[in-house]
Amino acid sequence: MGSFLVAAAELGDPVSLIARLVRSEPLINEGLVRKKANRISFEFDTIDARMTAEEALATIADKADRSRLALLKVLTTAEHFRYLSGTEEFRDGQWYSITLLPRGERPGPFAWASSLGDDGYEENVPLVVDEIQYLFSEGDSPLAPVGAAVGRERALAQAIAEACKFPENAIGKRREAKILLGHMCAPHEIIVRDVGQASFCSALDAHGTELFHLDAGWPISYNKKTASSKPKLRVSNVPVILSHWDWDHLHGYHSIQGLAGGIWITPVQRLGPGAKLVANTLAANNRLLGVCATSVFGGPVRLVRCKGKAGNLNQTGLSVQTTLQSGKTVLYMGDADYDLVSPRMSALPDFIVATHHGAKFSGSVVLPHGGSGRCVVSVGKGNGYGHPSSAAIANHSSAGWSIEYTSQWGAVRRSDRYLGP
Repeated sequence: MGSFLVAAAELGDPVSLIARLVRSEPLINEGLVRKKANRISFEFDTIDARMTAEEALATIADKADRSRLALLKVLTTAEHFRYLSGTEEFRDGQWYSITLLPRGERPGPFAWASSLGDDGYEENVPLVVDEIQYLFSEGDSPLAPVGAAVGRERALAQAIAEACKFPENAIGKRREAKILLGHMCAPHEIIVRDVGQASFCSALDAHGTELFHLDAGWPISYNKKTASSKPKLRVSNVPVILSHWDWDHLHGYHSIQGLAGGIWITPVQRLGPGAKLVANTLAANNRLLGVCATSVFGGPVRLVRCKGKAGNLNQTGLSVQTTLQSGKTVLYMGDADYDLVSPRMSALPDFIVATHHGAKFSGSVVLPHGGSGRCVVSVGKGNGYGHPSSAAIANHSSAGWSIEYTSQWGAVRRSDRYLGP
């Protein structure tokens, strides 16, 4: 049985969503003469708008039909998005009402949507944008009344946004996180898993036993083609350290057996409807440790909160520095710029996982200990963002890092890569 998205597409009906903007990623083409013609991938964590506030809150709490949650990607220029939405500035944490139509019904920016199924966001329904209505940004003062139609959607969105705050019973768990980290053994090595366009690493002992995981990524629907053709992963339910609540670092919760059963140490961030369902479920089972503190040290692991712009998931997550049994260190940044953590590192790293799948970043590249080191880029060939950036790779190489990829490059086949010992 198809989702509400598939049903609408088959019947030629519009789809209405309440949507939180979680990511806007430029698809830079340096060959374009007009830089404004570069397109941007606008990604939203959404919920079906055809419900009451009570139904929506039950869905987010995983007490109703979870398939009414959906992820959405819209591809258009910044200029056209501003025109359609009626807002001059777009940023993470804004809420919108979006109406979509099946492809071919009318011209408009291309969109791809996927509702939440048993194995995550796997379907990929092609649509076009009919309307985008900006509603409000998180942190806005109470809004003045507006017309009945917009007022109903905004009231629903405000109720959903309020329910998407980080679970209160999981906030301020620094002490518990420190104790959990303190009981971890130093890894022999870190495996950077070939999960296509996503990020998922695991710390292993000398026998290959998993000790903890760094992020929990699996490609979401519109990058599904980059996933490995191997049988689906099954891993141990050891602790998960989540760098930030972005879906290509989080989707394995639904798609990889074993990840949902562990204790998760995560940054406290504002969430969209689908991410809040994950947080709610973990918190309800006492498996969510939300970290607000600047840093948490324990055992072989050092967590430092990245000091980026408030509301930006990528730049306000957790960086992870892990000391191996050999005494060498591995730095994992998630999607954050290196400069947001380097002043607080205990030592320059011997190994790194390239930030943001090798995409462009601001600032400088962290230098390797001793002047040279190994760097792995977790990336899926043919992804929809153009990762990795040739400029970013050149910057890493110039800083002294030798580069490997989880995807195929040259004659080297795609595969898991190892950092250490």
